[in-house]
Amino acid sequence: MPKILLTFEPPDGGVAEHVLQLARELPSRGFEVELAGPLDGEFVYGQLDGSIPIHRLDYRRGYGDPKADARTARQLAALVHRGRYDLVHAHSAKAGVLARAVLAGRSSPAVVYSPHCFPFIGDFGTPRRIFATNVERALAPVTSRILCVCDDERHEGLNIGINDRRMRVIHNGSKRMPPGTEPSPELEAFRGEDGVLVGSVAVLREQKRIDVLIDAAPAILAADPRARVAIIGNGPLNEELRARATQLGLHGEPRFDFFPFVPPAFPSLAALDVYVLPSSWEAFPIGVLEAMACGAPQVATDVGGTREAVVDGYGRAARRGDLDRTPGTVEDETGLLVPPADPQALAKAVLELTKDPSRRQRMADASRARHAEHFTLGTMADRIADAYREVLNS
Repeated sequence: MPKILLTFEPPDGGVAEHVLQLARELPSRGFEVELAGPLDGEFVYGQLDGSIPIHRLDYRRGYGDPKADARTARQLAALVHRGRYDLVHAHSAKAGVLARAVLAGRSSPAVVYSPHCFPFIGDFGTPRRIFATNVERALAPVTSRILCVCDDERHEGLNIGINDRRMRVIHNGSKRMPPGTEPSPELEAFRGEDGVLVGSVAVLREQKRIDVLIDAAPAILAADPRARVAIIGNGPLNEELRARATQLGLHGEPRFDFFPFVPPAFPSLAALDVYVLPSSWEAFPIGVLEAMACGAPQVATDVGGTREAVVDGYGRAARRGDLDRTPGTVEDETGLLVPPADPQALAKAVLELTKDPSRRQRMADASRARHAEHFTLGTMADRIADAYREVLNS
């Protein structure tokens, strides 16, 4: 049975959720799995049953502490030496850099890399962008396979000169909503008997731009007296976002509130009438897929590969990676795509849906069908297992 090490840096969010699901799914597909993640990775570790070995490494976010990164690289090198793995699959840029640097020049184990958004994508300065681009370009030749979570990510790799033969597109997947899932009682109480609940479910950090939803909230609440807006999540920007809401007069507003995130996401998503993801950048957000699985219509920013999931009810022309579906038809639309950093456009899209229950119902039905057709966890795990076998047999 091939032995796989999944190594990852972010302790929470979509990358951690992806690794958690792979750790659960790969053993049934013929792989022995171990994890190597950050010291504070309880989001993942706490949801496993103890059958999968866990190795905690001193991963740090960013590149501001090269001594700590060198120490982590030594920890990872020692682990790989002891573990006798057949394949190491590194998730996210930091884990991808360290794992590939450690394994460069070795014939075994094979190394697979999932960027989950290349590190030169995002609201960063020119030096960071140039540095990240050069690092990704330099390490691509020592990578057995780069698994891109969407076609948009693959094209970003092509744009910096990564050989197409090293890349494989495997869309993220998510679990189906478990039968019998009950909506969050707290969110149900917040909605009330006749409310329409709009909300985000996301880690509260810069990329997700929850501030844009907060900026849009006054217009949403003023235009639709039935609307409620919920910010569901934890993260480093919690206090900053609450302060912003206070500045906008939302503190004490009975139709606006913050709620902590308690995994899994399904009870929160099942309570939403409209799911909002106002990110500034993305690769292929798992949150959108989970919203689809729950039948929550999506209002999301048109960034990265989000269009490859959301069938846009505004009818814009399809871009690459649309999975052979035609956006904009009433029967197939799952949500609305809006420009990033535009509270007015976001509010307009949300209000289109809060005021049209029949359209929301059509979107809910189309969302569940699209998720079942393209984005199940089983489909994703099967394709990743096939990619591993292809690498190991080459």
